[in-house]
Amino acid sequence: MRDPVAMGQASEMILNTIPDLLRSRKNLYLDRSVLEEMQIKKLGRLLKYAYDNVPFYHTKLKDAGISPDDVRTIDDLRKIPLTTKKELQRTPLNQIVAKGINVDACVRSRTSGSTGLPLETLSSRKADSHDAVMWDRAFFRNGMRLRDKMVVIRDPRNFQKKSLLEHFGIMRKKYVSIFDEAKTQAGIIARERPDIIESYPSSLEILANYFQSKNLSTKPRLIFTLAEFLDKRSRELSETVFETELFDYYGSSEIGLMSWECKGHDGYHINADNIIMEFVDASNETIASEEQGEIVCTNLNNYAMPLIRYMQGDIGAKVEGQCSCGIRLPLMHIIGGRKDDFLVTTNGRIIPPTVFFPYPFENFRNIEQFRVIQESIKKLRIQIVVKWDFSSEALEKARKEIRRVFGEEMEVEFEFLEKLARDPNGKIRKVVSKLRQRRV
Repeated sequence: MRDPVAMGQASEMILNTIPDLLRSRKNLYLDRSVLEEMQIKKLGRLLKYAYDNVPFYHTKLKDAGISPDDVRTIDDLRKIPLTTKKELQRTPLNQIVAKGINVDACVRSRTSGSTGLPLETLSSRKADSHDAVMWDRAFFRNGMRLRDKMVVIRDPRNFQKKSLLEHFGIMRKKYVSIFDEAKTQAGIIARERPDIIESYPSSLEILANYFQSKNLSTKPRLIFTLAEFLDKRSRELSETVFETELFDYYGSSEIGLMSWECKGHDGYHINADNIIMEFVDASNETIASEEQGEIVCTNLNNYAMPLIRYMQGDIGAKVEGQCSCGIRLPLMHIIGGRKDDFLVTTNGRIIPPTVFFPYPFENFRNIEQFRVIQESIKKLRIQIVVKWDFSSEALEKARKEIRRVFGEEMEVEFEFLEKLARDPNGKIRKVVSKLRQRRV
């Protein structure tokens, strides 16, 4: 017998969420000028609140000699100094959380910490609920249905409790640890027969290789990837093995869902009704469309711990034009990896990590996994997990190709492993630079 109290709570949750979801779906088709007007209004309210209630931003704006009234357009936002993760890490919590906020009532999130110390961020329940709507909006737009069953492969520290809606067969999720062997994950997928698989790209690639090597078959209707850079090779492998379309999502624990792919695959739609996204160069100056720069975001809804002009550490570029799908949100490209995972040639030229997907190996289908580690300005170490042996001739040819791009003085070392070690957060970065962080 179903619990009438639980049914009432589930109904209330649906009634509270559906209007927000419906409103947000209408925003997908607003004119750019209307979207920008919405952003400016939200930004004005946020800045005034942060100036009056958040000591960190009060000081930041005051030291820059500006007040909230000085920011009247999106372009005016550049007057405000950027906010870095390191700044927030060394600032006491009571300086970055708004006055009067009950931190115990907030939703806490932690960054993965893969490139340094993790950062804990707080958001109000209202802001967290709105971010969940942003994810649902993108999922539903890409074909998710209320009765779908989803297998979610992620860090077990990020597993979520079963929601009230799931008790009634709505938006069901089965969580699987990213640290489980592929054999275990495949067994769960075979048993659950999910409509959707959600995973990190690196974990999905391992799973796809396992299914392929064992001649196994499963056909989810959709695949969603997130939390890591998705390269072309991983996408093609996953779509081929699972025989379905893959959609990638770009988000962070600090900001939430920032942009996402649709069926047009013309780029990633920026959630401009929820955030302001900028792209800046090494001098922290805003750059033109199609030029690559560091991604800077302002969340327009979280008043508990505002993040204004927060440097994401990722590299991207704004795309001109409109997507073929009809959605009018602005578009962006993700260039690949974090700024500290870009590589450097022997003469100091910056190389994006995408150069290794799948270059320089001709027979890349023989590769199950690989990782490129830049040990120094003159040494690259390439870890490889192969399905069968590489010939010495193939390795030498790859070495020559790498030196052609990185310089003849570059030492290239190949290391063959049975499997790549995961980062503590369960992810597998494909490119790691041990050089001092450099801006592109």
